[in-house]
Amino acid sequence: HLALDRPPQFSGIDAAGHKGRLVIAPSPDHVERAFNPSKYGAFSPEPVMEITLPSLVDPSLAPSSACVLSAVVQYAPYVLKEGWTAGKPQFLKAVMGQLETYAPGIGATVRHAELLTPADIEARYRMPGGHWHHGELQADQMLMSRPVSGWSSYDTPLEGLFLAGAGSHPGGGISGAPGLNAARRIIAMRA
Repeated sequence: HLALDRPPQFSGIDAAGHKGRLVIAPSPDHVERAFNPSKYGAFSPEPVMEITLPSLVDPSLAPSSACVLSAVVQYAPYVLKEGWTAGKPQFLKAVMGQLETYAPGIGATVRHAELLTPADIEARYRMPGGHWHHGELQADQMLMSRPVSGWSSYDTPLEGLFLAGAGSHPGGGISGAPGLNAARRIIAMRA
């Protein structure tokens, strides 16, 4: 998360585009190169990011003319080889370098930065592994196996307990789809 003294200007994006979701993933090859270091306990020097500027949509989130930037930086390993205490400043530097490539001058506008590692996210939000989708989005945890095999229909072995969050099919984000699907399941079961 970044507190900026003014909204950034991402190259090639008009004002309306800054109010949506911005993704830094220039090519499939780039995504693969960004993922590879995580397999070895390292982070990418050019990370893939999903960025929002929520204060452009809701001005109450930042002082007048200032801006809040929130980024989900993909493929950060849960366990960093040199440890997150030592690695956090270097990771923030990599994130800022990547942002600077696409929003020149952004570094000079930063008033405060908060970097949450996967372990920070796990501790603060009770998300195992720091996964913002409440679990890995990988082949063995998708479709009929999300969140786990046998629980993909939103109901659980506990009567009246339904799963409707990011850990349910089709996963996290802001789609509302898991909640809608769970509601449909409840209605179907009661019909």
